[in-house]
Amino acid sequence: MFESFSRKFAHLFCFALLLSVPQSTFAGAPVEPVLHANLHDEAVLKPYLHLLDEIYPCDWHDAHTRSGYNLYDIGNGVEVLEFSCTVGMHNLANLYIRRTSNTKQPAKLISLDRPKGQPNTSRYILFNSFWDHNRNALTSFTVDRGLSDCGSFEIHRFTSQGYLELVEYRAKRECDGKFREPTDYPLIFPAE
Repeated sequence: MFESFSRKFAHLFCFALLLSVPQSTFAGAPVEPVLHANLHDEAVLKPYLHLLDEIYPCDWHDAHTRSGYNLYDIGNGVEVLEFSCTVGMHNLANLYIRRTSNTKQPAKLISLDRPKGQPNTSRYILFNSFWDHNRNALTSFTVDRGLSDCGSFEIHRFTSQGYLELVEYRAKRECDGKFREPTDYPLIFPAE
């Protein structure tokens, strides 16, 4: 009788535990990482300089001295490092390196998906991105020229594995001299 009772109790306990786990911890679901902003450890930058320069040649040391880097702790030993640098006047390039502490996988640049047919400087760069606490996502926009009357707007979320998933993409390609908030650009993805 007690064995049957303890088995039932164990099943109920496991079911209650499963219900208490946030949905974001399941594979593929977006997560809210713990953000550690404006870190300045030069030793963290050095191993990744070759990857950063290969994608976006820039003075990464100078950019690191000025603003450091951000670290997104995804959990389960997965971290994403965000490095920023610019060579132009309008757009700050942000590159993301995923690393894991509990496996022997090498750190790699995170590749980003964009809708087919849209201009793309690099599949590894988000321009002018920032962590948007209201959306629990990385929000970014690209200014196509100094007047800020055309460009793109993107929202990406972290998956539980530390990758970035495209949630929304908007673009205004016609540079017509009429300013519009990037959040009001025509929706490209997901298609309406």
